[in-house]
Amino acid sequence: MRIVRPLFPGAGGERGFTLVEMLVALSIFAVIAAMGVGLLRSSIDTQDAVQARLKAMGGINRVRAVMANDLAQAVQRSTRGQAGEPIPAFMGSSTGFAFVHGGASALDGSTRPDVERVAYAFTGGEWRRATQPMLDGTALGDGDRLIGEVDAVAVRYRDENGAWGDNWTSEPGDRLPRAVEVRLTRHGRAPLTMMFLTAPSLPPPPVLQVPAP
Repeated sequence: MRIVRPLFPGAGGERGFTLVEMLVALSIFAVIAAMGVGLLRSSIDTQDAVQARLKAMGGINRVRAVMANDLAQAVQRSTRGQAGEPIPAFMGSSTGFAFVHGGASALDGSTRPDVERVAYAFTGGEWRRATQPMLDGTALGDGDRLIGEVDAVAVRYRDENGAWGDNWTSEPGDRLPRAVEVRLTRHGRAPLTMMFLTAPSLPPPPVLQVPAP
């Protein structure tokens, strides 16, 4: 006798998935999909945070490089203000400083001095840099923002004897500090401390001893 097999798998006593089994399978699939979406979202958030951190670090490194370059070329050159008042070569307080530095030739080939006066200051919650290309008879500009969201600034200056102070005067002889330390307290971030060396001050000219006749 020839046995005729059923045309459909479900026929002839073979059972398929029940509704409960289908619901359980769909639930497991939904949980796995949700976990995958969560992991993907976490990975994207982590990548965005790393990129933002690298961008912030790159900005800080650029600021550090600009300040280091300026201070390394500080010169002992006093200036005069708009009213002709004398301005020391280096003026420093606990929240900023201004000085004259070299290496400021124009990139476009225009005629201008190779020295300029530059100032760093804590203004309106920002650490800013301003320049004064013409040394005598002009004033510093508004400057550019270097670092934002700054809550406080503390600047210190080191003299030739190794002592630190929160202000600096160039007298006598337009002397320069040996080092400058800038500590920025930023909103929601760890404090940033930067230390820079300045150009060495020139020694005083020797006193010639003229023999008595």
